[in-house]
Amino acid sequence: MTSARRFVHGLLVGSLSTALLLAMGCAPVPVEHTSGIVAAHPVRWGVFLPDNQSDSSALPVVVQMAQSSPQYMLRFAAIDDPVPVADLSSIQAAGAQPVLTLEIWQPGAGVEQPAYASSRVAVGDFDDRLDRWARELAAWGGPVTLRVGHEMNAPHYPWSVGVNGNTAADSVAAWKHIRERFARAGADRVSFMWCPDATAEGADAMAAAFPGVDSVDVLGLDGYNWGEDDGHTWQAADQIFGDALDRLRRLDGEHDIVIAETASAEGPQSGVDKADWIYGLFDFLATQERVRGLIWFQAEKERDWRFNSSPQAQEAFKQSVAKHAGD
Repeated sequence: MTSARRFVHGLLVGSLSTALLLAMGCAPVPVEHTSGIVAAHPVRWGVFLPDNQSDSSALPVVVQMAQSSPQYMLRFAAIDDPVPVADLSSIQAAGAQPVLTLEIWQPGAGVEQPAYASSRVAVGDFDDRLDRWARELAAWGGPVTLRVGHEMNAPHYPWSVGVNGNTAADSVAAWKHIRERFARAGADRVSFMWCPDATAEGADAMAAAFPGVDSVDVLGLDGYNWGEDDGHTWQAADQIFGDALDRLRRLDGEHDIVIAETASAEGPQSGVDKADWIYGLFDFLATQERVRGLIWFQAEKERDWRFNSSPQAQEAFKQSVAKHAGD
């Protein structure tokens, strides 16, 4: 995705807890969809919620619609933002793992921001700000997965390979430098997610920008089905993720994988196409080695990405979670 996205601030833990208890008290939904695929392992689910959320994207409502509580919650923050410790505590209180995307850029200023080039990160120009993040996350003390430099293999951000003079070597150097600053601050409960984009055009950059098995804690992958508008073509989940997952596993034969951002547009058959896509996404990922979860982008942005964009899509998500999430 190509712009900063922020998680809702100050979640109300009391109302969250009530909604979560109600949702978890519900009996499992009978699974009517059958694909002929035997699930190899559970696929945990998570969610990103925007700060300008509609009523249908508030966490208690999402929990109720999915009949399950998310096991990951994704948040975005820019390098000059305050460290969102209150939000992280609310996510933790809701029983989810925080996945925090730290973006080293000026939000809303576009891709061409040479002041935020990866080479500048690598030589220490942002150390004061990185050290602040590391110290405050260490002081918070909870486990958090930090996603930095995401989608570096696609031209979406100031840190992307090929943008602002960035090379794959710069990307690797910046990644390792950030890890070193967090280690110096004693932020030992921060794990690092390396997360390229699933686009086939970025395959070479993905391989070249990989910082090494010893330098990551978990692997991520982003990919969306954009539908059939604006020059895009409809893509099933295996078309989006199949080759990219194979490339990722060849780079790293050890670490777990989480689909860190995904969603689908509605198709020509409103409701029907997106519902089938959701069923296919969970069924496919359940057969993929080391893929442990997915995080759904629950927002109206370039498309209506929400899993409840139609009643059929919502039912598909609910059934797929019941079938695969392993609650």
